[in-house]
Amino acid sequence: MRIAVAFCIWLIPLVASLSQEPAEIPSHADLAFEQKDWSLAIRNYQAVLESDSLNGHAWLRIAQAQRALGLYVQALKTLESAFIVGAREAMIEFERARNFANLGRTEDSLVALSRANESGLRALSSLEGAEEFKAVRLRGEFQEIYSAIRRRVFPCEGIAGSEDLNFWVGDWEVRLADGSLAGRSQVTRQDGGCAVLEQWRGSGGSTGTSINYFIPSLGQWRQVWVGSNGTLIDMIGGSTENGMHMEGTIEYVRPEQVLAFRSSWMKYPDGVIRQLLEEFDVASGGWQAWFDGYYRQQIQP
Repeated sequence: MRIAVAFCIWLIPLVASLSQEPAEIPSHADLAFEQKDWSLAIRNYQAVLESDSLNGHAWLRIAQAQRALGLYVQALKTLESAFIVGAREAMIEFERARNFANLGRTEDSLVALSRANESGLRALSSLEGAEEFKAVRLRGEFQEIYSAIRRRVFPCEGIAGSEDLNFWVGDWEVRLADGSLAGRSQVTRQDGGCAVLEQWRGSGGSTGTSINYFIPSLGQWRQVWVGSNGTLIDMIGGSTENGMHMEGTIEYVRPEQVLAFRSSWMKYPDGVIRQLLEEFDVASGGWQAWFDGYYRQQIQP
């Protein structure tokens, strides 16, 4: 009896998860909009409004399609309806700004764009790709609005300390002290500056990847590395006068063991970066070099 009760209790969350509504299938209107069939999208969204006149999404999409067709005045009228039914204010003002710009009403466009920003606009890619703002992109008002929206979408770019590892970003050829090629490493900033990704390919065929990220609450960086041989490195640390230093552990698959580990990056005046990796040797009670590589930017052919 107890087994049956326990089984039923275990089954409840499973049944609940199975009973959840599936994700909505895109409507014909949304599909037409995504395919940029603007006229068909307008007709389909108008059909939606016949049964749901308060559908803010439909009103906004109609206005966007009208703008794409060059119907700027008509789009502005549609946006008034979108506002009345409570569509997203930030997007309404952004669309108003685009239509005003297309009509040559530059000042009205900047006012609407400012209101969009004040309403929390996050459509950064749309703002960057909007051709209608070409004439005002260099104006101070536009630059201030753009910077505010970018900070909202990519907050890591403005966090003190989040750029400490930028010196390591690049396409590198890595050699040992004797000049022999150890491998190549591509280091890039990812996720709006919130992470630094390292992709390593050794000259002997081994590979490895590390994700590095800044932890604002600690004011430190963390690196988690996994290699093709199963080696796992997990370290934390911060910037130094001429680079970076982290400490943590290295875990081996064979033989299974975990040892203290540390890494130091040192910047040289000629642009070379030295990375010294060390592990703690229990037998001798001291640190020994695990890897000592010199990074030089690869020369593009």
